[in-house]
Amino acid sequence: MRALNLEQLLSALPAELKVKVLSTLKTDFTEIATDSRKKISGSLFVALKGENFDAHQFLQQAVDQGAAALLVHQAPPELLHKKVTVIQVSDTLQALQMMATHFRRKSKAIYVGLTGSNGKTTSKEFSAEVLKVAKKTYFNPGSFNNHWGVPMSLLSVPANTEVALIEMGMNHAFEIEKLCQIAQPDVVVCTMVGTAHIENFGSQEKIAAAKEEIYESVSPSAKRIFNLDNPWTIKMYERALKKYPTQALFTFSEQQKSADVSFQILKMDREKLSIKGHIRNSENKIELEVFGTQNLTNLMVAASVGLACGLNPDTIWLGLLGCKTIWGRNQFLPIPGAGEILFDGYNANPDSFKALLDNLQFLDLSIPKFAVFAQMLELGNQSEKFHFELGVQCGKVPFEGIYFYGPDSSAFEKGVKSSRSFQGSEKTLIVSDTYKEDLALQAIPVLRNLSYQKNFIIAVKGSRGMKLEKFVASLLGPEFSLDKKQ
Repeated sequence: MRALNLEQLLSALPAELKVKVLSTLKTDFTEIATDSRKKISGSLFVALKGENFDAHQFLQQAVDQGAAALLVHQAPPELLHKKVTVIQVSDTLQALQMMATHFRRKSKAIYVGLTGSNGKTTSKEFSAEVLKVAKKTYFNPGSFNNHWGVPMSLLSVPANTEVALIEMGMNHAFEIEKLCQIAQPDVVVCTMVGTAHIENFGSQEKIAAAKEEIYESVSPSAKRIFNLDNPWTIKMYERALKKYPTQALFTFSEQQKSADVSFQILKMDREKLSIKGHIRNSENKIELEVFGTQNLTNLMVAASVGLACGLNPDTIWLGLLGCKTIWGRNQFLPIPGAGEILFDGYNANPDSFKALLDNLQFLDLSIPKFAVFAQMLELGNQSEKFHFELGVQCGKVPFEGIYFYGPDSSAFEKGVKSSRSFQGSEKTLIVSDTYKEDLALQAIPVLRNLSYQKNFIIAVKGSRGMKLEKFVASLLGPEFSLDKKQ
């Protein structure tokens, strides 16, 4: 995180924020922090107010954790004025965003903005693997992609960085536009448009319009990368051809061999993904430690980002060899004693669930498989329909048993039971509206009974808010944490 002094801070905050220095004890700050639960010695603590919290309630805690200064929009008790430097502004979130933009403008690095309904975090990390072969590259691990995460990512970019990768998420219209105003990216890409966050939009058309903001909210000279395999991003590309210089437009596609980057899958198993294809005029075949056919798109995004940032094709091929399945996304976790979990517990929507179910066909069909699935959130009034359809799809997969929990468990159950392949079978189906420890304990013996087999696989997937780590911990032990790499 960026170190700065009081003078630099004040120069980054415009007069419209009504800046007041209420006390001055220390003028040099080691970093910018927003979490009062962590040790933040010497930091500038920014007190943000969200829907569910207000950091102004934890100013004393921030001071106790070592903060050297407080940036607030509500004046703290006089007692704190005597302990730390206090700067008051009209809006701390706006101040954080303006600081980020101020320091971004001073940077000489290339900034890459990535969004998409699926794959943006993996594409970001794959892009980092490609770029770091030739350039000093920065990206923020995890999904710091919202209105405060993006500013924090920008403020974390080291001074010697040559390329900074900035992930941009959204669940409402005009959020991507705002993030582009803050980050001012030089290169932008939308991985694909799916059904994620449809609750807030009502249709894929409106989701696509919100995602297209990443192309419409940056400089006309910015480089734009397009997916020619997704119907929504194809339309974006067709519109871009009429507006922007063609030399600044980059394309990738599995189907269209005329794209700048085109990859195809040769073979996939649980260990390796073999691909062939071209990057501009450079053809190659490589083998990667990656699982999941959906990663073909993420790999093509990474190669396209490499091209847009000036890397030659041979260097990009070399960088792709470093790409690996990232933690929590289609990752295999061994269960002590026998079997393993195919863990995809960070996010869930109809598109990513379909990808998981499709990927199972690449695994040994003789290995018993069990599903532990949870609710897909943010689907609005279409949620029941999507969960029924998911149930139908799951009923067609040769699972030994299925355990599902969430508000739409009844719709899911109806979908599973409507499948001919599930009807009349003795397979296990356990559903509940919420996570219930007693039902989980019923499911676990079924899984344990598979241990007589040499191998078995438990597919685990659901939205992050469903806290599937509780179930995984029951198999891997209480030390397991979704927020901690194993």
